[in-house]
Amino acid sequence: MYPIDILNQRHERFVLWVPRSSTSPVQPPLLVIGTTPGISGPFTEIGRFPLAPPDDKLGLWTLDPASISPPLQDGVYRYWFEIQDTSPETRGPLLVADPFAFTVDYSIAPPTGGDDARYQPASVIKFRDGKLRPCDLDGTEPQPAAPPDPATLPSNNHLVIYELPTSWAKVGADARGNDVDVGTFTDVLALFDPATDGRRFSSIAAVRDEAILTELGINALELLPAADAKAKGEWGYATAHYFATDYDLGSASDLRRLVDRIHSQGVRLFTDVVMAFGHDPYSYIDFDSFHLRPPLEPHNPDSYQSHAGGQMRDGYGGNSWRYVHSAASYDPETGDNNPSLHPAWSFHRCHLARWMADFAVGGLRLDSVNNVANYDFLRSYKDRAWELYHSRHGGAATSDPSKFLVIAEELSTPTSMIHSGVVNALWNEPFQARLRAAILGEAVHPDNLEWTVRKLASPILDTALEAPGFTTGTQAINYITSHDIEGFRKERLFNYLTRNNVWDVARRARLAFALLLTSVGIPMIFAGEEFADEMDRSVDMGLKQSDPVNYARRDDGGWRRDLFKYVARLVKCRTRCPALGEDETEFFHVDRSRGGRVMAWRRGAVGEGKWPVVVVVNLGGEDTPGEEYVVPNWPEREKSGWREVSQGREVPDEWVSREPLMAWEAKVYTRWREEV
Repeated sequence: MYPIDILNQRHERFVLWVPRSSTSPVQPPLLVIGTTPGISGPFTEIGRFPLAPPDDKLGLWTLDPASISPPLQDGVYRYWFEIQDTSPETRGPLLVADPFAFTVDYSIAPPTGGDDARYQPASVIKFRDGKLRPCDLDGTEPQPAAPPDPATLPSNNHLVIYELPTSWAKVGADARGNDVDVGTFTDVLALFDPATDGRRFSSIAAVRDEAILTELGINALELLPAADAKAKGEWGYATAHYFATDYDLGSASDLRRLVDRIHSQGVRLFTDVVMAFGHDPYSYIDFDSFHLRPPLEPHNPDSYQSHAGGQMRDGYGGNSWRYVHSAASYDPETGDNNPSLHPAWSFHRCHLARWMADFAVGGLRLDSVNNVANYDFLRSYKDRAWELYHSRHGGAATSDPSKFLVIAEELSTPTSMIHSGVVNALWNEPFQARLRAAILGEAVHPDNLEWTVRKLASPILDTALEAPGFTTGTQAINYITSHDIEGFRKERLFNYLTRNNVWDVARRARLAFALLLTSVGIPMIFAGEEFADEMDRSVDMGLKQSDPVNYARRDDGGWRRDLFKYVARLVKCRTRCPALGEDETEFFHVDRSRGGRVMAWRRGAVGEGKWPVVVVVNLGGEDTPGEEYVVPNWPEREKSGWREVSQGREVPDEWVSREPLMAWEAKVYTRWREEV
């Protein structure tokens, strides 16, 4: 049972929600249902059966499976709904997928209707013991992931998020020497489980034989959209079937196995949700209730982005969701009729409940919220996510609010969204610009290098943001690179450095990760950066998802494996050291004699029972002179037990605050140890 009426209705009958039919005549939709021999094969149609509207549910159409003749036998069925296309380019009857389907099958062409542009996969359902049951392609009825014990999961202030697009590259024989493929949930599982070989990437030793992400030590996995996308054979943001796991990535059972595994290791699952635009069946079933084309409605405020100076919303080949519109309709969440329901709001809140319930989601990343452009909806979605999280753990009075987070991507960084309760955190886009400048020894206008680094180390100091800006570290998601690799200074770190004539990539990459993993905020690592992966396809930085991750490259030369181990040591400290979960930051040394390029600061509080972290950096091309470099005002200099984290070594008492620095080097010191 779900806290969503329409999902429970689907257990008893076939249902199709068409809000406009509550106020205007609609030709009855037909259920087109049939079977295939095994998982795939030719479709054999059983028949076409009209749905009917219940007397008490405005806009809902249903069909009792018991009314189908010949009677359904226990087994797996493929089906579509035949509707009259309502998109602006109406072209008569069309077979569409069930918008609420948990599984879709692209291997079967619709028996009639539909061209390439409007192609709709079959919906998949299992009939057993007189009930309709969600199932995988092979008929397996997936079980929900077990809710994890919150005590075993990391708090928001100690997260290290791993942003993973399941688009990978294997060494092969194409023009660039790479066979580009799409990973699966099982391949992701192999990154956490050495006993899992993977599926499409089992030929890569680093995937087959090791648990790379367990070794790296990240404690939050962000899967870029795991819901089914229209594009086949590649990963992307063209979400089409919001309730279904992506056909290319694997089944709901595959994803559940992955979730159970990472939860056993204390890793939270974040999912990426695309709600600015969709390629979903409602583009045809009931276009005007759910979607709009902004150029066709220039006077509609729903046509314009937020924080974009009058720029229209972009559907990126899909259709913008219509958020301002309301209608008298059946409410799919409550089951009641609502005289002023926002159909798009309700649809998105419904699939949120499915993912929260079945995959025990521990955080959300909302894509391109400026292109969603409706703060009221986003606040409603965020609030509903928190309600579902609290209910999972016995209610708000007993659940731990530090173990869930709703993050928004809005590259203009409007921190007012946080303080007005729209979301909990934002991508900190200025961090990327500052870090990439700093590792080249450059400043970001209007600041000098010192203040570029100060604001890098603590985004709370960034006064250029909407007041009051970031007020605590869990509001800011920091990153070196993200999946948005297109644009100026956005490419993968390896390519960024070599394009700037930096050839000692390992040294600068270590510097970048030391800054990322010791700064105030939640660090996010884009998959592959931990071993300085390179761009193979997206050399022109044209499309974000066309640059795959090449895990085979991790073992391509000893320096990459060494970089991976360096990052892993810092990740371990970031996820466990108390000081790096605090906001306190104090700069205590800026060497003016060296042009302000050597700096030192303290992270975390000092005092009884505290173990601060000290970061010392040299952002210049020359080593410090002599055999020692004295850093004055070192906190707790007189105490024993200091160690340098990134190299994993003890520091003799007489050398504390006196160690030399190489060019472009960062050192991270603390007295903290796990056993303390």
